[in-house]
Amino acid sequence: MCDSDKLDSAFLAYGASKANNFLDADVLILNTCSVRMQSEQKAFSYLGRMEEFKQQNPDVKIIVMGCMTERLGNDIKKRFKSIDLVVGTKDIDNSISKIIDLCCFRNSFKKINSNIQFRSKVISYITIMKGCNNYCSYCIVPFVRGIEKSFDYNTIINKCSSAVKNGVREVILLGQNVNSYKYKNVDFTSLLKSIASIKNLERIRFLTNHPKDLSDDLINVITTNRKMCSHIHLPMQSASNKILRLMNRKYTYEYYLDLIEKLRLAIPDITITTDIIVGFPGENDRDFEDTLNAIKTIKFGGLYVFKYSPRPNTMAFEMSDDVSIIEKKKRHAIILEESNKISAEIALKMIGTRHQVLVEKVKDGFMEAKTKSGRKVFLKIDKKHYGKIVNIIIKEAKINSLFGDVID
Repeated sequence: MCDSDKLDSAFLAYGASKANNFLDADVLILNTCSVRMQSEQKAFSYLGRMEEFKQQNPDVKIIVMGCMTERLGNDIKKRFKSIDLVVGTKDIDNSISKIIDLCCFRNSFKKINSNIQFRSKVISYITIMKGCNNYCSYCIVPFVRGIEKSFDYNTIINKCSSAVKNGVREVILLGQNVNSYKYKNVDFTSLLKSIASIKNLERIRFLTNHPKDLSDDLINVITTNRKMCSHIHLPMQSASNKILRLMNRKYTYEYYLDLIEKLRLAIPDITITTDIIVGFPGENDRDFEDTLNAIKTIKFGGLYVFKYSPRPNTMAFEMSDDVSIIEKKKRHAIILEESNKISAEIALKMIGTRHQVLVEKVKDGFMEAKTKSGRKVFLKIDKKHYGKIVNIIIKEAKINSLFGDVID
């Protein structure tokens, strides 16, 4: 997302605009992911469509970037001859100028605004670090994005301050493991306190977190600072200690459960979301039942569930992928069904409750807002409320959406 935003900013700054479809485009940019095999398959499908379009429109430029290009750059270029430029994840910052030159925008347009805002004017995504040192056995991130590197503290503060001056009211800090941010003598909690001191900033969110690094200091910051949102994404992946060891996650389910209880004791209204992988090598019926029971016990506010797929270079790639695709699909469906059931129960309990929400955007005739706990709410209100905090009462609830009315 942030890499896409960087290019958005660069193109918009030279007077370009986003096209709604291939027919309106002069440049086609595909930002790829390599975390799961399905993501790569989708990327190849898109590239096939792009190549067909370019055969009919030879002046169109095709640029491919992201994790998949870091892993398969030369192979992609050989397979799709029409690609004009391949940019790896480790080279995106240095390649933006090259991309602009390739697309002739530097010569065609005068740079109109180097600080232009993109996406929502209310929310800004700020990357605070890149790479990862955890080497979970299933994860390709350390191989395509490199080892962990925390970004300059002053640069992050300046980016946040600049965003707020341009109308942003919420910043979302991004990193593969934000808990381990460390720049000189500044750790993650110190960074949060500094960002929270920025005038006119209303809310701060961050993701993603690794359970082994979630500290008491961080919980205390969330508890005591009004700008911190009461939502945390804390990937569990599995509740089987055997599978957690094979995944190289560096914690036990009991440790994870203690964290959940500590968070809920300190922040009673917190929403905790998670990631789950089903069908990891060696996962038997008992292991899966442990995870399913944990989901029923913890009652996450939402989860993402993925079917395990082997990724080259990872430790798990050498393990026997011994859970059939049929069983993976079955387990995936069971987890998803249980999660939807829990989400529906939580949503129904919210009817009649009052919240402060930040109005973020217009969608399908509604204004879309979000509670501090990360719940999406749709409101029938005037656009003058855009970018503002409003008091609402929940009137209707669906699994992933709430509908409310503004109150005084």
